Amino acid sequence: MLRWFESWSGSYMVALLLFSLIVEIIFLPFDIKQQKNQIKQAKLRPKEMAIRNKYKGRDDQATRQKMQMEIQEFYQKENYNPMSGCLPLLIQLPIIMALYSIVINPLKYVIGFKDAQITAIKDIIVGANSDFKSQTSQTIEFIEEMKILGTKAFESVEGFKEKVSDVELLPNFNIFGDFNLGLVPSKEGWSWLLIVPVLVFVFQFASTKLMRKFTYQPPSAQDANMGCSNTMMDVTMPLMTTYFAYIMPGAVGIYWVSKNILSFVKKLILSKAMPMPVFTDEDYKAAEQEMKNKAPKKKENGGENGYSASGKYVRSLHHIDDEDFEDTRERALAAKAAAEKAAEEEKKAAEETAKGKGGMAAPLKEDKKDNEEDKKTEK
Repeated sequence: MLRWFESWSGSYMVALLLFSLIVEIIFLPFDIKQQKNQIKQAKLRPKEMAIRNKYKGRDDQATRQKMQMEIQEFYQKENYNPMSGCLPLLIQLPIIMALYSIVINPLKYVIGFKDAQITAIKDIIVGANSDFKSQTSQTIEFIEEMKILGTKAFESVEGFKEKVSDVELLPNFNIFGDFNLGLVPSKEGWSWLLIVPVLVFVFQFASTKLMRKFTYQPPSAQDANMGCSNTMMDVTMPLMTTYFAYIMPGAVGIYWVSKNILSFVKKLILSKAMPMPVFTDEDYKAAEQEMKNKAPKKKENGGENGYSASGKYVRSLHHIDDEDFEDTRERALAAKAAAEKAAEEEKKAAEETAKGKGGMAAPLKEDKKDNEEDKKTEK
């Protein structure tokens, strides 16, 4: 396909742009499946948030494990698999790697040279230019050297003239006249080619940020640790790609730029055609009320999801499920309210101290503590 585009347009860069467009179209069914999976997960958000709010303010490991277990059970009940969204990405990965190999090896995949012919061409180039990296396997770097040496230099390569009658007919990497994207920015020093790695960083960074706005973010993504991880990825991945664009021919960088643009446009179209559900505060409250009304149900066989072999529900030794039972719910809710009130009072005291009004805060707090101890003694 790339070979046909190159021969039709007469420009390898135009062929790359058309090629990346076709690739995005081919991947469209996978993207539609992924969008549907995200919509299904988004529809479960109110009830998932109700489960998370149930354990809000308790960050011990036992509580977090119980919350994750309850969320997983909820997903299973709703026939949703969180890992199903990874399948389209895993299918695309080997295809993307193969496509990348095609882009950086035009002599093999566009011209049609065999491995033995490419090795012979590289030996001639290395013999004529000692600065050329003999270990490179990217035939896209051979093109400019071949044009400099001319057709006669490669007459000894078997079958060379059958493929290329004139080196000037090799893929053309020029754009806007004399801007040659077949050159490597790192080898050219301070030149206009340095714009390519900069463009790669800008477009990938912007594409990553914008794509996240049109992609469903689960409640777990709001965690502080996850947010830090996302921020690191948003910067690390573009920087890594920028480095590769710096040490590879400019054509590869332009291919990445075009792919980022097309991927974002495709995601934007899908988000408009298949929008994510939007929920109001009333929806979240209704879901929370529905989840509260659902008491633990006894299983016939027992032995699963907190039930013993006899079918009796086993309470947590950490008292993290006291709100689920009639005989302990009132006490658990009272303790939770007291803890929240104490935290709020502590926060206000800290704010007053920060404003310079904390001189009386400590004595008042001590007096309050003494009064509470007196009341306990009286009781």
